[in-house]
Amino acid sequence: MFNYEEGMRVRLREKGKSSKDKGTVTEVDSREEVKVQWDGREESVWEETRFLMPDEPEAEAKLKENSRKVQEKINAAAASLEEAFKNWREAIALENGWDNPSEYGVEGAWSLRNNPDLDLSKFEEAVEDNGWSTSSIYC
Repeated sequence: MFNYEEGMRVRLREKGKSSKDKGTVTEVDSREEVKVQWDGREESVWEETRFLMPDEPEAEAKLKENSRKVQEKINAAAASLEEAFKNWREAIALENGWDNPSEYGVEGAWSLRNNPDLDLSKFEEAVEDNGWSTSSIYC
């Protein structure tokens, strides 16, 4: 998010940390790591840039704006998941002849696997490609 250069003043970005935790970048290895000489400490240490931010007011504003954008994406992802699981429950209910999909939750999802006319591969692939197990959608 930020570009670091030798001589740049930085501080820890973690909330709850003292704004006194400041230092100066002494070496730049990559976008991911820089060496920092922390104020009041003898030795410089390598730090991951994800834990740092430039020690300037504009950096705080940039972080807040970025957090706002990230939260929008999280909210959109949650809404998409809610819609996906709503559709999954409706498919289960249709397969089982149930009138009210929400009454049963995802119970009975195994019945979808027993219907040879259904292709579950795209759904299963999306689940597995995103680090989940398909066993959890059939239990």
